Amino acid sequence: MTALQLGLRQLWRDWRAGELIVLILALIIAVASVSSVNFFTNRIQLALANQSNDLLGGDLVYSSSNPVAAEKIAAAKAGGLQTAATVEFPTMVLSTDARQPASQLVALKAVSDAYPLRGRVHIASALFAPAKAVTKVPTVGSVWAGSQVLTQLGLVVGDRLTVGAIELVVTAVLINEPEQSGGMLFGFAPRLLMNIDDLPRTQLVQPASRVMYRLLLAGETDRVTALQRDWQNQLGSGERLTSIKDARPQVKTALQRAEAFLGLAALVSVLLAATAVAMAARRYVSRHLDNCAVMRCLGAEQGFMSRLYLWQMLVLGLVGSSAGVLLGYLAQWGLVALLGPFAGIELPPADGWPVMLGFLTGMITLLGFAIPPIMQLANVPT
Repeated sequence: MTALQLGLRQLWRDWRAGELIVLILALIIAVASVSSVNFFTNRIQLALANQSNDLLGGDLVYSSSNPVAAEKIAAAKAGGLQTAATVEFPTMVLSTDARQPASQLVALKAVSDAYPLRGRVHIASALFAPAKAVTKVPTVGSVWAGSQVLTQLGLVVGDRLTVGAIELVVTAVLINEPEQSGGMLFGFAPRLLMNIDDLPRTQLVQPASRVMYRLLLAGETDRVTALQRDWQNQLGSGERLTSIKDARPQVKTALQRAEAFLGLAALVSVLLAATAVAMAARRYVSRHLDNCAVMRCLGAEQGFMSRLYLWQMLVLGLVGSSAGVLLGYLAQWGLVALLGPFAGIELPPADGWPVMLGFLTGMITLLGFAIPPIMQLANVPT
């Protein structure tokens, strides 16, 4: 009989006798703790990578506290890139058609007709109506308002808003847009989207106004990279270039903090599980001393004994790691339900990396803390 065959037979006997329950439960808990965190963070990272362009509104964004120079727009177009302009700043709007006049602080964004270059704007025809994706922007004389703006001011679609020196008609409810901060966790003020051609008539942009000008760029990757490299060395005060790698910094920061906290909790679980594995392994060794002595008397060599228990631990590690990875995959849905809405993005399925990390954690935990005492069984004197 080979070491593998005898090892499997003894492993099944020990399992039926309850010798391995503590050992495998500790292993499953360690793998499940690590896998659940890795599955969740992996899905967030994949979502950010897949949707970075859509979240940014383009492939590259040039931001400045001063109006974008015409030379930069011309240089981008000469390089074969598409461009779109946005102007953002906080301001107060007044209700015109409400029963009682009221005001509301909003984050106003004026966009050009080409906006957005990547992604879609989602609007609804009324409050609580289904959202739909559109490829256009508000027409001149109209505005799209967030649901909080309409609720606070007591307005409905079709009413009028006073924005600076002009009145604009609310033609849709703004649900979502590229560059919008994700979720209530990061939101500063409700959004208001208008056509950039209406901006001069509002007379809101004055000297010393807190205005952020953005130029969105999109095109072939090589051309975008070349333009970014040229402009990066020419940035002045108040200027910034944002690529898809920098999209959604708020979400990335929150993810890093959540990952650090959850990772610390998982590490504590792994350490406790490793202690349980070591204690269970010592108990396992003490209960198998007589069996090993008998096999040594019957002619079993040390190499055979080592292979015998090594096969047992490998099989036990594969079974426990598989169960732990499956439990971690199920547990990560709880993390998605709790923390997923704060990300404000749709999470894709995880790839195979968390599965590999789960199996690696299980095998290292078992082999690192159980193998040293168990391998001593091969040295039991006759």
